[in-house]
Amino acid sequence: MRRRSVASSLLATSLLVLTAPALAQPASAPTIGAQPDRAQPPAAKPPQADPTGTFAAPSSTGVSQELSGLRPLNIDDPDLKSVPPATRVLSNWRDAVTLVEARSPDLVIAIQEIARAEGLARQALAQALPAINASGTINQSLIPGTSFVPGVGLVEQRLTQLNTGISISQPLLAPRVWYGVGTAKLQTEIARMTAEDQRRVTFATVATGVVNVVTAERVSEINRVGLRGSLELLELTRRRADLGTGTKLDVVRAEQDVAAARSQIVSADESLRKTREALGLALGFKDAYGVEPNLSLNDVESSLRTLCSPGDIGSRPDVRAARAQLDLTARSVTDAKLAFAPTATLSSNTTVSHVVQSEFTNTQWSIQALLTIPLWDGGARYGMLKSARAQVEQQKERLGVVERAAAVELTQASRGIEVAEQSRRVATAARDLAAETTRLTRVAFEAGTATSFELVQTQQQLRQRELELALQEFEVVRAKISSLLASANCQH
Repeated sequence: MRRRSVASSLLATSLLVLTAPALAQPASAPTIGAQPDRAQPPAAKPPQADPTGTFAAPSSTGVSQELSGLRPLNIDDPDLKSVPPATRVLSNWRDAVTLVEARSPDLVIAIQEIARAEGLARQALAQALPAINASGTINQSLIPGTSFVPGVGLVEQRLTQLNTGISISQPLLAPRVWYGVGTAKLQTEIARMTAEDQRRVTFATVATGVVNVVTAERVSEINRVGLRGSLELLELTRRRADLGTGTKLDVVRAEQDVAAARSQIVSADESLRKTREALGLALGFKDAYGVEPNLSLNDVESSLRTLCSPGDIGSRPDVRAARAQLDLTARSVTDAKLAFAPTATLSSNTTVSHVVQSEFTNTQWSIQALLTIPLWDGGARYGMLKSARAQVEQQKERLGVVERAAAVELTQASRGIEVAEQSRRVATAARDLAAETTRLTRVAFEAGTATSFELVQTQQQLRQRELELALQEFEVVRAKISSLLASANCQH
């Protein structure tokens, strides 16, 4: 029994030396979360992290020299290579704001809608102002006419007649037209509120897209770390089977773990590509947009606070636009009633006609006042009035929906910060437990009561918990951005 125990100890010590490279996180992996200005979880005490971000393996002083002739682990797999960078890269948040202002399709459409509303308002005002028109005609006869000239007789002539005129028209009584001017101005204000809300939504979309890209890159990194650990465990399992201490079933299980890790990499990489493409679309590009590793998410949050001022639900632009839309539909009822009102127009016409062949010139000037009293139009005005009243009731319901949705969104966004903080605390506790488990497993391994495979697995779990904690840090930033923009005013 003592001889078997010594042999087992020697085998376990040999496996420890073999697993030393496996316990190190690959230095070639992108260190997105290693920047100093991003929120980072505190490093776990066991194992200690070196300046390159890799985790140091447990010490095996005196044993590694004796077994240095054993073949070390050399994991080389094409799936361990990171996803190629995007064709376009976002270096800082200021560049994102510039691109949003210049190229965001939704924001550009909303801004042009303001210009369109201003044009319609000018058209409404023009109907209440004087209209001045000038006209001129030339009539040339093609078949000569015959006229009698005293002392000459019959003379054939081709007459050329010149006619000019100026007309002026001024509405004297046009209550519906005058009321329409105020309605057009209100439509312009609604367009401005809609553009302001679209700016808020666009900023939220782009900021969330940036966080999603960073998170997807981190998830891709996590999966490659997991694949490396699975490949290392498979290699150790095969070596153990070659030494006669393992079974074929252990190898098959390790191969299944590698297959599952590869599947996660495929889905995570596709998710990363989609998040880059979504960010590119939000910025107005058809190409995928990546994020520089040194872009600070904390700077994104602080920059948004300078661009958007927080407020309450009532001051949110979409809520204000919905209330203004209710006022607009209420004005349509009054507009329908004004269709029953009479109208009066004053017009003046001046015409001058001249025949070139004769010296005859005719000048006329007329003034006309027209009073129109609508009597019966088949019931069209009554139908318009009924339709306007129905639209008012519809808009009241829409306003209620917008207010309730905004209130729930603000509540969820505020609660999201607390949930993200709680999740981060849970992730921190899980990371600390994984670190303590790794330390105890190391002690048990040195005492001969734990295997090297247990040590590898606990180290992999520690790396996983570390990266999950970093992801929760990103979730906290995302929650803060969502809470800020849930009730913010982002004026241009």
